[in-house]
Amino acid sequence: MKALKIVTLSLLVALTASPAVAGGLGLGAVLHDFDDFGVQARTNFGLGGDISEITGGFSWYFDRTWFAFDADYHFILKDGATRFYPLAGLQLATDFSDWTEFGINLGGGMDFKMTDTKAAYAEAKFVIGDIDGLHLTLGLKF
Repeated sequence: MKALKIVTLSLLVALTASPAVAGGLGLGAVLHDFDDFGVQARTNFGLGGDISEITGGFSWYFDRTWFAFDADYHFILKDGATRFYPLAGLQLATDFSDWTEFGINLGGGMDFKMTDTKAAYAEAKFVIGDIDGLHLTLGLKF
């Protein structure tokens, strides 16, 4: 199981740190279970066409000082000024010293196009796993 967690972490870091193939970068505020606030950086990877993408994200939560690496598949239902999408993906959460937890993400979100290069986004997802919880995110993609 430890090897799976290390491989998953490596994949998530590689996805998040590869801006050459990214479709857009984003920064946002994230709230876990209404009591743990953090910040998020993310990038999108288009999978061809305008209906699907993978989003790689890194979140830093301040209250208990822990980190989450996410890779979520977005299936875009409407493309235009406002895009809606259900999502499913994986999360690896850790504090880099005492614990590492693996989870499955399920949820949805929307992007609001503001200009040709900027969009606001809102997302809600529930993580199923050892560190269950609702994650709410608001941010800006550029």
